[in-house]
Amino acid sequence: MKLTLSTSLLPMAIYGILTAPPGVAAKCSAGLVNIVFNGPGNKTGPGSHPDSQLFSWFSKMPAAKNWITFNEHQYEKKIPMLGDNRDAVQEAIRMVTSTSPPEFLLTFNEPDWDYKTGKTKLTPQAAADLIEPLLKTTAKHTKFIAPVPAFPMSSWLPEFYEKCKCRDHFYAHSVHIYNHTIDDAKTAINTFRNKYNDKPLWITEIAPRQLNCDAPTSSSWAKSSEFMNELFAWGQQIEWIEKIFWNSGNKIVTHCDTNVAASYLLDGNGNPTPLLAPFNNLTCSQT
Repeated sequence: MKLTLSTSLLPMAIYGILTAPPGVAAKCSAGLVNIVFNGPGNKTGPGSHPDSQLFSWFSKMPAAKNWITFNEHQYEKKIPMLGDNRDAVQEAIRMVTSTSPPEFLLTFNEPDWDYKTGKTKLTPQAAADLIEPLLKTTAKHTKFIAPVPAFPMSSWLPEFYEKCKCRDHFYAHSVHIYNHTIDDAKTAINTFRNKYNDKPLWITEIAPRQLNCDAPTSSSWAKSSEFMNELFAWGQQIEWIEKIFWNSGNKIVTHCDTNVAASYLLDGNGNPTPLLAPFNNLTCSQT
């Protein structure tokens, strides 16, 4: 069970560090705080690894237990993610049956929506057929995280479970949440939980949605800091929330995404934003 304290978080300067009297603020429980990276990492150069740049950025975030990005590669403290094709499934089978299998494996990421075509990426039946060989492996040491829909309350996940008859194969459910306010985010999380309440919950993407992709102002940084602190303080108190992945560790520089327009910890040059220090000084005292 997660630690619950009655002490409130103290006000925080936009660029500053959370401060509290000694013995008052408790660090978040192990495994709760995690980070998402949006980007391919460094794929060039002798001995390079597709995630080497991202791991370098992750090293600047000691508050985070694990990190994810959108590929299946294994790297220190990274949780691999299953791709949506047969080659990716075969690679996942190799990983989970190896002598050093990952502790967790995230499965299909937003299979119900293709942002390029505006159509379903994988139908529930196609996803059930694709993942079947992985779920039939003799892997015993890797916990599978359920597919995460782009639209949490859509019919995709129930239909997938009906087609694959595999709900018991998954250790936890996963959800992506983007709302303007923390109260709306909590409502969305609780709504998802009310429908999928048989497993722990991983919030594998979350950030305060913005109205546009304009350069963040001091006000928008402050609102993101407040959202982040209230989120993790609340998550610490909810026993069924096991992991929260803040999105994102780095700025998206290729296109506009209002979901993460004022939530990144490092800018396009890898330099700290006003959110890095608050993230690394997260406490999970009760708000």
